[in-house]
Amino acid sequence: MFFDFARGISAQAVVLGHALNIFLPGIFMVPGHRVFYMQSFAVIIFFVLSGYLITSAVLKKRDRPDFTFNSYLLDRVARVVYPLFPALALIIACDFLVFRGTTRLPFDGVDLSPQAVAGAFTMLFNHPILQELAPRLGTPWINAGPVGSGAPLWSVVAEWWIYVAFGVLAFVAFRKMKPGVGNALLLVFAIAVPVGYMAKGSYESLAWIIGMLYALAAGRVAKLPRSFHAWLVILGTAAFLVGLYYNRVNLHSASTIIPASVAFCHLYFLVDGIAAERSADGLSRSTFKDRSGRAFRAFSLFLSSYSYSLYLLHFSVVSYLWYFLHGTLPAWQLIALSILASNVVAFGFYLLVEKHFHRVGAWLKKVLLRPPAPVGGATTAAARNQDLEDAKH
Repeated sequence: MFFDFARGISAQAVVLGHALNIFLPGIFMVPGHRVFYMQSFAVIIFFVLSGYLITSAVLKKRDRPDFTFNSYLLDRVARVVYPLFPALALIIACDFLVFRGTTRLPFDGVDLSPQAVAGAFTMLFNHPILQELAPRLGTPWINAGPVGSGAPLWSVVAEWWIYVAFGVLAFVAFRKMKPGVGNALLLVFAIAVPVGYMAKGSYESLAWIIGMLYALAAGRVAKLPRSFHAWLVILGTAAFLVGLYYNRVNLHSASTIIPASVAFCHLYFLVDGIAAERSADGLSRSTFKDRSGRAFRAFSLFLSSYSYSLYLLHFSVVSYLWYFLHGTLPAWQLIALSILASNVVAFGFYLLVEKHFHRVGAWLKKVLLRPPAPVGGATTAAARNQDLEDAKH
């Protein structure tokens, strides 16, 4: 529930943050001013959540004979790439209809060139290796940037390559997988993305690594006293605020990302420990608390369910509202309309596309993977249910 709420609220913060940037640029986009960009903070939360949840899922399934690197990768394709590609197609089509041939934009430009489209669908835009090779080989077309109004999708692509790198390393460590030349090259190509971003001053991948480390140590960390977690939340928050002050509110720096990630992880263990203790003591059985708890869980699950769709599409929706209504409605109305319209569009996209990712994953495995040899019987229904639960992350 904690993670669902954090993911859902973070997605809403991204929408609000980008709406403030676009509709109130005189406040939120002034060069040199110290501005707290809530969308950048939300991305930190997304990365640490992802690192924790993906690592936890791998640890749960690592001893299953049907859990291979290929099945892991197909799970990630179904969860990340399958919703991404239809969203990209929708963004490109709408951008072409709305922005084609115009210079009236709320941002620098809209790149709908063939190389930008190809870079988006191959998950290769902003890739550090291609950025380095392009001028040396005299092939600038291989260095693609984000396509159209899909600029925020850089984080999705970055996480995709982190998933790939983590998968190779995890299966080498846990399942003694022989890397081979192909997997070694894949690892180098994948790990170049987070390393390249860090070389340019964007350390979001550290949040992913911290989430991973806490997942690996979760059994031991969860046994620590609640007071220890509370103190780490306080100290981590204080260090985060100090980092913000001395780095001019730079939410991409290691000095802000590391303490924020540590504080978030200990907040999870603190809240989870309190909830477990109350449940054991029977304190959550009163009618009011029980109903309010169920309502909060349902609300958190609802917000979280379509948070990925919201992240994929919101910036384009906000940009279109700016294009058609800028100068017609006041900024506060446009911001409210952006939040409403983004959520409606994203929830519709979730129902039509993202919601079916588990079926897509099962189909991909059926078509592309050989069935595992039975070990003590066929794969159980419980194992299949665990696949679906883990795939949500």
